[in-house]
Amino acid sequence: MTRDELAGEVAERTGVSRKVARTVLSSVIEVITERLCSGENVYFRGFGCFETREGKKRRARDPQGEGLIEIPPRMRPVFRPYKDLKDVVQESLGKRVTVDFLCLSAKNARKVSVVGRFNGWNENSNPMQRLPDGSWVGELEAVSGQTLRYQYWIDGRLENDPAFPSDKKGVTVRQI
Repeated sequence: MTRDELAGEVAERTGVSRKVARTVLSSVIEVITERLCSGENVYFRGFGCFETREGKKRRARDPQGEGLIEIPPRMRPVFRPYKDLKDVVQESLGKRVTVDFLCLSAKNARKVSVVGRFNGWNENSNPMQRLPDGSWVGELEAVSGQTLRYQYWIDGRLENDPAFPSDKKGVTVRQI
C-alpha cells in the first residue's frame, strides 16, 4: 500500500476529502520523523512504537581496494510492534489447522463442549459429539503455532483435559 492509497482509505473511512487525508497523513509522518530525530520515541498504544537504535560497527569489503574497511555504527529508526498487533496479524495470516479434542471422562454427560479464550469461554460455541462408547469428540480450526488454553464444559462444570498439562490457573495448555 502506498501513501496515496493509505490516504484514500483514510478519506473513505472518515468521510474527509483525499486532499485533507493526504495532508493529515503527511503531518503525522513529519511529526514522527521530527520526534525520532530529537531522540524521542513515539508510542501508539496497542499498535507499536517507533524508536531509534544504534546499529553495530561492522566491516565490509573496500570497493576501491582489496582490504576491509570499518563502517561506524549508525543510528537507525525501527518500528517495534506490540503484542496486540502481532496477535491480530498472526490470527489473520497464520496457517490454519484443525485441532481435535477427545473427552473420555464424561460418559454420562448430556452436553460437553470445548471452551477457551478462542470462543470467549462460551459453552455453546464448540459443542462436542457423543460417540457410541460414551466418549466425546470435537474439533475446531485454529492458527498453527499458538498456544490454546481451554477446558471442557461438562453439564455446567469445567474440567481440564488430562491428556495435556495445566497452567497455574488450572487451565489446560496445548501447543498447536
